Amino acid sequence: MVLESGNNRTRWGLTEIVLVYLGVFVITNLVGLYSMHSGWVQGRPLLQFALVAVVQFLMTIALVIVFTVVTKQASWGELGLRKVSAPVMLVYGCGAGVGLLILMLALSWPLNRLHPDIAPQLFETMLRNAGHGPDFMLLFLMGVVLAPVSEEIFYRAMIYPFLRGMVGKSWGFILAGLVFGLAHWDLWRALPLAIGGAILCYLYEKTGSILVPITAHGVWNGIMALLVMLKIQI
Repeated sequence: MVLESGNNRTRWGLTEIVLVYLGVFVITNLVGLYSMHSGWVQGRPLLQFALVAVVQFLMTIALVIVFTVVTKQASWGELGLRKVSAPVMLVYGCGAGVGLLILMLALSWPLNRLHPDIAPQLFETMLRNAGHGPDFMLLFLMGVVLAPVSEEIFYRAMIYPFLRGMVGKSWGFILAGLVFGLAHWDLWRALPLAIGGAILCYLYEKTGSILVPITAHGVWNGIMALLVMLKIQI
């Protein structure tokens, strides 16, 4: 099933999108501040990181549902919660996830040459310090499940359809991708991430199911995490 084409508007609008973003931003930052001064997590960076990640995941899902399904009476199908066949998932989910990883590595190569001292993202730093045991498995779970589910529900299922309804599919891909890239607050990696985000929008448009870009995103993150664990230069 492919998403409906044309300039169909979503039940939700820019106000609901901003409220979700601000709600997640404020609550996760408050939790982050709490974790810095709470005895049971203070001085334990992995536990602090995991606590914020779980709260961010839960709040993103909850607020998206509140501002689409609850207040705007949107259906689950309008958020892309539709089944797809195994072959579609294999090709557009798993296969595209591997392709995204290869593309991101290719796009990152010239950036690393232009700026070889670019600091790694916090998640990568945590992975490099985690070893091969339970700490790595916890981070792997966050990268493969929590981040892809919450980010795809917000950026692809909520933001992309809104933008597509305003400017059409092509510009919707581009703008939603840019929002995704810039939202990582990493100027040097914003362009590769924006391209990856646009491709994830295409996968959603092509299959009509948010489960596909979630899978592709998870495969992308998962292989990247394994490369970091194996200390392969990326």
